[in-house]
Amino acid sequence: GVKRDGKLGSVIAEKGREAPVSHVMERGDFRRPVAVAEAAFLRVLNPEGARIPAPEADAGSSMRRTAFARWLTRPEHPLTARVMVNRLWQHHFGTGIVSSSGDFGHTGEVPTHPELLDWLATEFPARGWSLKEMHRLMVTSRAYRQESRGSGEAWEAALARDPSNRLVSRRTRRRLEGEAIRDAFLAVSGKLNTEAGGTSVRPPLPDEVVSTLLRNQWEVTPDKAGHRRRSIYVFTRRNLRYPVFEAFDRPDSNLACSRRDRSTTAPQSLMLLNSEFSLAAAEALAARVSDETKGTADSIAKAYALVFSRPPSETERAMGERFLASGSVVDYGLALLNTNEAIYID
Repeated sequence: GVKRDGKLGSVIAEKGREAPVSHVMERGDFRRPVAVAEAAFLRVLNPEGARIPAPEADAGSSMRRTAFARWLTRPEHPLTARVMVNRLWQHHFGTGIVSSSGDFGHTGEVPTHPELLDWLATEFPARGWSLKEMHRLMVTSRAYRQESRGSGEAWEAALARDPSNRLVSRRTRRRLEGEAIRDAFLAVSGKLNTEAGGTSVRPPLPDEVVSTLLRNQWEVTPDKAGHRRRSIYVFTRRNLRYPVFEAFDRPDSNLACSRRDRSTTAPQSLMLLNSEFSLAAAEALAARVSDETKGTADSIAKAYALVFSRPPSETERAMGERFLASGSVVDYGLALLNTNEAIYID
């Protein structure tokens, strides 16, 4: 038998004090346990009544997390694959097939392309739950490779029929996230450290940010090579966001975020044009171009190949020659890094 300890609200065995048993509380009142709470799957997502199996005798744990993972990834699960491929679609197209990516319930939006969502959801487990495979599938699709601008009667008809582009009748221009912008600048300048794994890093912060911090709140990583690692390795504090990420709408880590906001503000332009980070990237880009080319025309072609992955047009080449006739390669590189083409997927 058991009795209730009114002072602590815990259940204590009459014969010796044992570990408290988790209970269901009547109306959420910790003083009114009414039944033992057993580990189980959410009933609203478990219409078939699947149960967590008991662990084998020689198991080193309860195996509950393993059972949960297997339940989530079983082929017939109604949500796991759909929610994930919808997030991937949102990442590449700006809006998910279900626009309310954080709500697949009755209050959420209906999918614009339900058959496509179903097909992607079956492809995901069929491809071994590989995110890389799904990314490749989406970015090589005809829908993804559309242009964002066009002309002619067909184009005008598409605009009139699908003004918000919910039917994916054309490409929606999408700006890179702050993390991707930082990585792109480091990559084109030849300074990106692609080392994988390991601990997070703390690159130097601008003086105006350091002056607002407490002592030892942001201890800069001693290894300077680590300062150029990919943005996924930049240390995150809830109360301190890395400046370039802050400017480009990195969400508040204290809150859940199913979809990032995308703003266009003056500080973003100032960050790209005047920050120490942008200037350092432009200087490294200029040094790389100068080391690998001979002559103005060759330098312009190399800069365009690095920044835009394409050759310059004749007009762009002529503009570049006029600019470099009176300006430096550093300024030219900084100007290229500040173009929309450098930070937008078009």
